[in-house]
Amino acid sequence: MTAGLQIWNAAGQLVLDGTHRIGRVMGIARISGAPGSIQVDLSNGTPFWSFQPDRLFFHISQETAPPIITIDSSGVYWTYSSGSGLPYIQYVQGTIIYGVF
Repeated sequence: MTAGLQIWNAAGQLVLDGTHRIGRVMGIARISGAPGSIQVDLSNGTPFWSFQPDRLFFHISQETAPPIITIDSSGVYWTYSSGSGLPYIQYVQGTIIYGVF
């Protein structure tokens, strides 16, 4: 017999089962338009990240450079694509939320 936690909503739909993977947030970082990194030990699970931009539209020209984010067991890293040749390039700023499953 298996044992675990199960949660249903008011409509009777299963919303959480003990076999679901629930992420654990390990930190939050602010990205200000420049490349950077955060050294953090993420070796105790499968690393994940989520990026939340400050705003949806950055410039009427739509010449924006979103961050290129990578993650591994030792940290989170981000850079931006080159804006060369674009007269009104805007580097997307926001917040990275990172953790492990």
